[in-house]
Amino acid sequence: MVKKRRLSKAEKLKRENIKWVFMFVILVLTITVYLASFIELDKTQSSIDFNKKTLTQLNEELTIIKNSVERMKRADIISKRAKELGLVSSKPETITININD
Repeated sequence: MVKKRRLSKAEKLKRENIKWVFMFVILVLTITVYLASFIELDKTQSSIDFNKKTLTQLNEELTIIKNSVERMKRADIISKRAKELGLVSSKPETITININD
């Protein structure tokens, strides 16, 4: 059976320093990953908010345009618009059909 040899003070100090360096590196990597993921989440949330605002604005514009189109379909609005453009309105013609017996 082989006896374990005792570590010298220098070797103990060296191992202790390696442990602390390893813990420091792990800590720095953990903080870096946390901050990187936080920044990505923030960018994603910002993008989602921007897209929601854009969607809301486009829906409002679409509603306004639909309302203006529906308003333009009315006959009185069409004739008023035609007069503004200088178009001549047509005069109705009476069609008479004679039937000979």
